[in-house]
Amino acid sequence: MSSLILRTGRPLYNERMTDEDTILEEAMDNLRESVQRLRATRSRLWSAGLEDHPNYRDLSHRVSSALAMTEAALMEARRRAERGGNR
Repeated sequence: MSSLILRTGRPLYNERMTDEDTILEEAMDNLRESVQRLRATRSRLWSAGLEDHPNYRDLSHRVSSALAMTEAALMEARRRAERGGNR
């Protein structure tokens, strides 16, 4: 088992965590941030009325699709963490 070490020499994660747990935790953090950013982008498109604008229709659809896929990945990561005893 390895743990990430900060420049101060302190472990970033609990030493008992496996590499898999560390990777899963980091993935969930990144996915949470991605969901927030995609929701904000979608909201900005909607509030500006651009979701049906011909020049932004594809972008709006792709942002919505990316949000759905990212939310699904976050839910899967949470399920795996719960099965593994995390959280």
